[in-house]
Amino acid sequence: MNQTIAADEGTTEHVMIEAGFHLLSAQELISKIVDKTVAGDYLRGFSYIASFRPNGTMEGINNAGSHNLGEWSVNPKDSTFTVKWNNGWDHTTTRAYGVDGKIKFYDSETGLWRTTFKELRK
Repeated sequence: MNQTIAADEGTTEHVMIEAGFHLLSAQELISKIVDKTVAGDYLRGFSYIASFRPNGTMEGINNAGSHNLGEWSVNPKDSTFTVKWNNGWDHTTTRAYGVDGKIKFYDSETGLWRTTFKELRK
């Protein structure tokens, strides 16, 4: 794997795949996040902590003190991960990649790496 390539804004999904970053299957992603709390980074400098329950619900809080509830789902046909928040946070549909022990989410509609799960906690 080419360690000089980073999954950051502006890096295309194609480049990341060629560099050897692993697209997580639906089952791999589910096994990594369900019943876990994740700490991560989001666009525009936000960080957050979120929990993903087996019933498809989630709860999060960000560094600005905003708390939110929502629903998550994974489409096994195209391995996309969708989050829909109840109160003002961005809804996204992305693909998940394993990158250097983290999970990074790529939005193919915008071409942005949207979110990074930096730490998975029980």
